[in-house]
Order: sequence, then structure tokens, then C-alpha cells
Amino acid sequence: MAERVLWTGDHLRLQVGRQVLFDDASFSINDGERVALVGRNGCGKSTLMKVIAGLDTVSSGEITSARNLRISYMPQDFTLVPETTVRAAVREGAAYFDAIMKEFHRLPADSPEHERLESLLNLHDAWDVDRKLDVVLEKLHLEEHDKPCSRLSGGERRRVMLARSIAAEPDLLLLDEPTNHLDVEMIAWIENYLADYRGACLFVTHDRFFLDRIATRIAELDHGHFFSCAGSYADFLAAKEEREYREDVMEQKRKSFLRMEIEWVRRSPKARLRRNLGRIRHYEEIAAQSGPERTGSVDLVIPKAARLGNRVVELKNVSLSVGGKMLFRDLDYEFTQGMRVGIIGANGIGKTSLLRLVTGELAPDAGEVFTAPTVEFNYVDQNRIALNPEKTVLEEISEGRESISLGEERITVRGYLRRFLFEDDRINTQVERISGGEKARLTLAKILRGGGNFLILDEPTNDLDLSTLRILEEALRSYGGCLAVVSHDRYFLNRVCTHILAFEPDGRLVQIIGDYDSYFADKARRGAETSPQSTMNAAPSPKTIPAKPKNTPKSGLTYKESRELEALEQTIAEIERKIEDIETLFSDPGFYRTRAAEAAPLQKELESLKTGLDNAYARWGELEDKKSGA
Repeated sequence: MAERVLWTGDHLRLQVGRQVLFDDASFSINDGERVALVGRNGCGKSTLMKVIAGLDTVSSGEITSARNLRISYMPQDFTLVPETTVRAAVREGAAYFDAIMKEFHRLPADSPEHERLESLLNLHDAWDVDRKLDVVLEKLHLEEHDKPCSRLSGGERRRVMLARSIAAEPDLLLLDEPTNHLDVEMIAWIENYLADYRGACLFVTHDRFFLDRIATRIAELDHGHFFSCAGSYADFLAAKEEREYREDVMEQKRKSFLRMEIEWVRRSPKARLRRNLGRIRHYEEIAAQSGPERTGSVDLVIPKAARLGNRVVELKNVSLSVGGKMLFRDLDYEFTQGMRVGIIGANGIGKTSLLRLVTGELAPDAGEVFTAPTVEFNYVDQNRIALNPEKTVLEEISEGRESISLGEERITVRGYLRRFLFEDDRINTQVERISGGEKARLTLAKILRGGGNFLILDEPTNDLDLSTLRILEEALRSYGGCLAVVSHDRYFLNRVCTHILAFEPDGRLVQIIGDYDSYFADKARRGAETSPQSTMNAAPSPKTIPAKPKNTPKSGLTYKESRELEALEQTIAEIERKIEDIETLFSDPGFYRTRAAEAAPLQKELESLKTGLDNAYARWGELEDKKSGA
């Protein structure tokens, strides 16, 4: 039996200024579906959610929704009443259950409506609403229930809005970038919550792990039309590539037909043309058709990094506390040229403070921070560089100049902005009138023009669309300087990082050679061990770099084991190179069109390589432990 259709929009049309958001477009969502809505920033994703939520209208089209449809909407930008407490704000979302309970107690126990309401309360387990709210507040780390919303951080406000949106368990849940500013633990909880959700969910996200875990269907909004694909993000990319390939083939056939018809008209006498008016009309109809529209890719410009020496930034026995809270103690860590370090951990645990320590904005309580004289920092902080809403996009970047220097290259300001997908009409638009994603691109453009050979990014993936994220990842992978990035985007960390520095809840700073998957595997292995470590830096373990011991005991390795350890280091490097090569192939937009038959065997080889890498690291850890006498 087909699922109930909750909401349908047919022949939708909407144009804002010169931009067409919906062009005779149709979209629907069924009960039980979890649909990921993707597309370029500013293409109309948030507008569609507002239309579905009843907060915006279209110019024309037919909209139908299921009877008594309950919708809850968490927008990307929102405001909370400053005086309202955390608990009161979240409880507003549960007003539906309060109304049901009130009506349930008012009606006679033998009435049909009383029985229906009882079934609803049982279905949602809503007899004790406060208990349900306590669970949600705890999972989203909103323990200070009486704290006024005016005193909340940006991340806390987002968690409050998320809790309020899911509190009533609506038929259709609309979530616009729900994972922004949330740490991995909270994202995992939301994933589990939505995976078991009874109703339907339409969400916009840049988190590809989240998308793959949750979505049953991916819908792309592209140039005013919707294209849907069931399956994973990889399935969506393959289907998109195949669709665009078919469109390009049809366009080539159309152009070939027009060339032949033009030649026929040129060679034919007028009398023959008068006898073939039907053929001429057919030509005119085909000529009036337009080819497939394509949105260009961001040409992300990171100026070439100036040369760094062997030593870049080194932290020796560093301890840091902020506001009386000890963040870490006795940390030894060295940044070297070419390192791409992912810094992860819960919100508020000290990641941003560590970055400020590296750049010299904070002084350590103890220890020493050495910075080479050749280091030029370029720090993209979490709050980004403030944009002036009254200025135009051009004015924000130009600062009165006609051109910009990018290392040895010099380009016009307009040319620079076009690389970030700002067309002429958007270049002259006021900042307050561009979308959130466009503001994110503008901020990146404003900051990355500054160059530097030590790039520090704090949550760079927030508000960027998936296409721009892929370009950013490729640019960072080819960056020649040193990179430190704070992010909760697991897919991004896997694509970019060569090292992980993880703040763990027990107060340790764990240092890993590898990507996020490497760290996750190591954490699982350590969790299975019976003897917990008490030191702040990670003890020797697979993929974990131990703090330097003051007195190194004599190695306990045999000659054969010593040779094995040396060989393992070369083996690990070789496996990681092969993994990176395959992942680079998969990220190539043309791969699924030209080499689709290779996808399955390459995926199998990739899984085998990752298993072999885990085994190699596990053996490496065993030998390192034995070598150090652990």
C-alpha cells in the first residue's frame, strides 16, 4: 500500500528579482519519508520550506496537504524571546500534547473522541510531557533549564530551537541545517532520533554522513526544477552525472539538427521553402528551445603559501586554563609543513582556545609555544569576519581597490568574486539581501584573499552547500602550507585531514595520525580495553602518538620485531596513499559517467584497504607498546 501523501505542490512558480526559484516545478513528500533537500546556496531550499510551513507563498501553482497535517519548522535563522527560559521555550513546542491532555480530561470517558485522544497519547507516549522534555533537554545538553534565552550562545540557541521543533512529534518535520554548531555526540543522537521517527522529515544539510545515515530520498533543486533520487549521496551523484550526460547528448543532437536545417535553408530556392513551411516551423520550435542550464563551480582561490621551514609551531609541555577551568595540561604537539590537522571535541571544551594559543592570542599558563619566524597565520574564526549589511558584495571585498593580489597573481575584484559564483547582479546587491550561503561564500572570499602559510579554520563548513564543500575540500587538500581546522563534519575531516587532535570527555587530548575514521576506530579499540589511562595525553595505542616520556626505557623488541616495525611504517604510508587515490577517483564528478563499471570493484578494494590499514596500525601499536616497555 502506498504511503499517504502529506504535501504536494504542482506547477509552482516563484521569481525573486531576476532569480527564478521555482519554474513550473512540482514537489511532494509522503508519510514516513526522510527527504534531504540539496542544491546551490540561494537556489530556494529555505523558501520551499517556508512555503510548506505556510510562512511564504508562491506566485502561482496548486498546493494540497493532508487533512489536519501538523508541521514543525526549524529555520536556519530564527529568534527566541530573550526573557523566555530554556525550558519554557522548548515547552512551547509541546503545546499540542497539552491541548490533547486538557481535552481528554474534559470529555466523557465513554465518548468516541475520548478514545481517539487516548490512542494519540499512547501513540506518542505523551502522558508525561515533562518527562519527554527532560530526555530531549538532556540529550541536547541543555541542562540549565532556567537560563534566559538572552544569555545563550549561538549553538545553545540552535539546540533550543531543535528541541522545540521535535517536542510535538509532528507529521512533517522541516529542519534547515539542523547539525550546524552541534558536536558529533549530539549529531549522532539526532541521527538515531530521526532514523526511528514515525512521521516524515524534510531537511537541508551539508553533513554528508548525516545525509547518508538519515535520507531515504535526495531531492535536488536546480534552476527552478526538482530532481529526486532514492539512495545514498554517492547514488545521487551518479544519477546526477547520468542525467546531465543525457541532457548534454540531447543538446548536441539539437544543435546538430539546427546546423543541418540552416544549411538546408541556405541552399534551397524560395519556391521550395514555400512548399516546406511545416519544416520551417519545426525548425523554429527547436531553435526556441534552450539548452540545459548549468551552474558553475566555485573556483576557490587560496593564495600559494610562502615556504615554511622544518619547524612551524611547537607546543612544549603547555597547560591552559580559561576562566578558572583547566582545558588541558602538559601538551606536547608539533605542527609541520603539509600537516592538515583536524581538531575535534564537544562544544565549549577548548578547541577555539587551542587555536588562539597557537596564534599567540592567548598565553599558556605553563610551557612554551615556539612559532617560526616564517609563519604567517590566516585565521578564519568561528564568528567569521563581520560583514557590513549596508555595503554591496563588491564593496565588502574591494575596500576601494580595483584589483586583488593573490600571491604572484593579480585579478580584478569582479573576477575574484565570480570565482565564488557571484554574478554581476549579485555583486552589486547589498549584503543584507543575499542568502546565508552566499554570506558564507563572501566571508570565505574576504578571508582567503589574505594568504598566509598557516591557515586556521574554525567550523568552515557551516552554511556551505555540498558542491562548494567539495571544492573547498579539494583546495585544502592541495594547500601547500600548514592547516588546522575545527569541524564536526566527519566526511570533511575524512577528506581533508592527515592528523586528528581530539579533546575527549575525560580530559585527554588524543593525537592521531590519520583521518576521522582512524580516530573513531582507535577510540573504539581503547574503549574495549580494561585498564583506563589516567594521563591527559593519549597513552600509546594504534594511531595515537604518545606524549614524550621523560625517561625512555630500553626497547623490548627483538631484532625481527624491530625490522617488522620499520616495514610497517612504510606499509601504512603505502596503504594510505592507495586509499587517497581511490577516494580522489570517487570525488571526480566525471567518474560515474566514464568509469561507472569500476565503481563496485573499487569500493570493495577501498574497504579491503581500510581493513588492512586498521590491522597494520593495530600491529604497529602493539610493537610500539612493547618497544616503550608498556
